[in-house]
Amino acid sequence: MNVILSDIIITLGRVTLWTIASWLGGMLVGFLCYRSKTLDMMVLPLVNFIRHISPFCWLPLIILIAGIGEISVGITLLISMAFHCVIITIEMLRAIPKEIIEQARLDGTSGWTMLRYIELPVSKTGIIDIFRVLWGVGWSAVIAAEMLGVSSGMGYRLLDFRYLLRYREMLLYIIIIGSIGVGTDHFLRYLKRILPGQILVTNR
Repeated sequence: MNVILSDIIITLGRVTLWTIASWLGGMLVGFLCYRSKTLDMMVLPLVNFIRHISPFCWLPLIILIAGIGEISVGITLLISMAFHCVIITIEMLRAIPKEIIEQARLDGTSGWTMLRYIELPVSKTGIIDIFRVLWGVGWSAVIAAEMLGVSSGMGYRLLDFRYLLRYREMLLYIIIIGSIGVGTDHFLRYLKRILPGQILVTNR
């Protein structure tokens, strides 16, 4: 039981850490591309190219550069999530009704003030949805990523069980993995429902 709890905590920690990093970094790049057409034209083709390649295709290169261990796991998870986050963020911002943006500009709102008082409040539920999607991707990818030479976590333990032909324990871990994924998704959906949305348009 202690081993199961330890594996769950370690895997949850890895996924949470790299999901937050991908979420914040991806949204920042997405926002910058949304604001700058030049940057959008330069960055978006590369982002689209990389996000359509399975992160596990990069594993030989990742291992060559970073070896095996925690860094390789982190890079794999980052590639799995960050590039998708950029695209979703851009589309989320473009979906903001133009009437809201135009009214805010008429009231003197622009730049980072626009982001703080208009774009982020309007997109609050979308931002949570982005995290929800990324966490789901990361939770799926981490199991395979943890087979890259780490000696802890649910993916490592599943690989160990497979070699030892311990199929009952494998099934238990698979059930736990699915249950945690569903539970987290329900929690994030609940969080999205209870968070109030408001728009503050003021002269700045």
